[in-house]
Amino acid sequence: MAKQASQNSLRALALAPMAGFRTKIVTVPEWENATVKLREPSAQAWLEWQQVLNPKQGEDKPEELTAAERALRNKSADVVLFIDVLLEEDGSQVFTEEDKAQVEQFYGPVHARLLKQALELTTTAADVEKP
Repeated sequence: MAKQASQNSLRALALAPMAGFRTKIVTVPEWENATVKLREPSAQAWLEWQQVLNPKQGEDKPEELTAAERALRNKSADVVLFIDVLLEEDGSQVFTEEDKAQVEQFYGPVHARLLKQALELTTTAADVEKP
């Protein structure tokens, strides 16, 4: 009976929405010392990020962009990840997909620093290989 209960608990843990994500609580001085939770990006966010960066994936000839177009595309892709990684302290999303245009309009250095911290939560191949 105890084994069955532990299996059910393991199932619940494995299927919990935030179970597979590393998180970190951060105070943001630029936002009146607000406290936020950052998590590593989801697989879905990485797919969307890739789609923004390479909308014509699979075509023979790579798309030629000006430096300004490339910078705007990079910012748009980063906003996709930022929306995914920024959470309230209780773990709920701060922004939704509908907020993307507004976030993109105001995305700046503090947003980029928070995204960088969230990306640092991601496991690297070197981390996995450590005994």
